[in-house]
Parts: sequence; structure tokens; C-alpha cells
Amino acid sequence: MSEPNRPEPKVLDHECDGIREYDNPMPFWWSAIFWLSIIASVPYFVFYHFGGIGSTLAEDYESEVGAFYEMQAAKLGDLKGDDETILALSTDAEKLLGGRTMFKANCGTCHSPDGGGKTGPNLTDDYYLNVRSPTDIFRVVRDGVPGKGMPDWGKRFSEPQLVLLSAYVVSLRGGTPASAKEPQGSEVAAWPVPEKAVQAGAGASAEPHGAGN
Repeated sequence: MSEPNRPEPKVLDHECDGIREYDNPMPFWWSAIFWLSIIASVPYFVFYHFGGIGSTLAEDYESEVGAFYEMQAAKLGDLKGDDETILALSTDAEKLLGGRTMFKANCGTCHSPDGGGKTGPNLTDDYYLNVRSPTDIFRVVRDGVPGKGMPDWGKRFSEPQLVLLSAYVVSLRGGTPASAKEPQGSEVAAWPVPEKAVQAGAGASAEPHGAGN
């Protein structure tokens, strides 16, 4: 029974299994939200997937995971900047997410986010200016290079964080950056294969490193 002063709703012509449908459209505000959501999704999709400006969901996730491992590294007081520890961590993809986050935020401006080099040297080839071993990388990262623009990150990061950052720099060797700077310094032999993973990087694979800066 219809309410007083309210017109009887119109019944549409079609029928399905004996069921008829009233012509009762959704409220305008409801339809407006629906269409606005579709319209807004187009620039959102272009911006995050093709624009090269915003970060993708995968990149955001990777950044958060990297920040987590960076935080975990800051709590690991037993990590030392020796060859064995740095090489072992450099083969642990999960732990390196923390080093990658630190590198992109602090080193990417001079060395390029992919390590190819800008004002700073290329970190993906076989040539080094102040390095002959992974321990030297840790020393340069910690103490800097006075007069050459390389800051001493030991004033900002804890030793475990510096070890993790150094391990990421080691892992860049042999990479293929988008734009590689010309070699600088002297050629250095490929890093040795890590004999075992340190406790913080347990389960890391023991594959030989390619060559880098």
C-alpha cells in the first residue's frame, strides 16, 4: 500500500522469472560518487604507473620494508665492518633493502640512485679511488673523504647501519646503471665469495660478486 500523496512507482516493462522491477533509480549523490571515483582513477593510474613521478605501491612497500631493516640494523650491536660480515650481508636480499633505503636517501644525489655515479664515482664498475677491499668501503662511508665531498656518515649512523650501507654498496658492483659514469681510480679484483653468512644475514646465498666501485 503506497503512502498518501506519494505517486505509485512505475513498473518497468521487462520481466525475469515472473519478477518485475520498479523504476527506482539511485539517489543522485550516490551516482555522483560512483562516477567521480571512476574519473579520479584515470589520473591516479597514469600518475603512479606511467608518470614516473609518484611511487608505486610496490615501491612504497619496498621502502617500508627497507626502513624496517634499517631500524633493525640500528639495534644489532654485534655487526662489525670487516670483510666477512660485509660480504655476507651483501648477498642477503632482504637485509639489503635497509641499505638500499639508506643509500637512495643519502647517497643517491652524488652517486645516482642506481650507483651509476654523478658528482661521485660510479659504484658499479671495477675501479675505485680509495678502496681495495670491502673494509675500505666501510671506512670511507664512516670517515668520509676530506676535501673530496664525501661526508663522514659515522656522525649520523650507528656502526651496524654503516655496515648495512657498506654491504649495499658492495652489492652494487657488477650492476648495470641507466647512465654509468666513466671509470675513476684503479682496477680492483672481484670481491671474494663470503665463507658464511653472519647471524644477522643467516640464509644468505654465497655467490661470487661481479666487479664495481
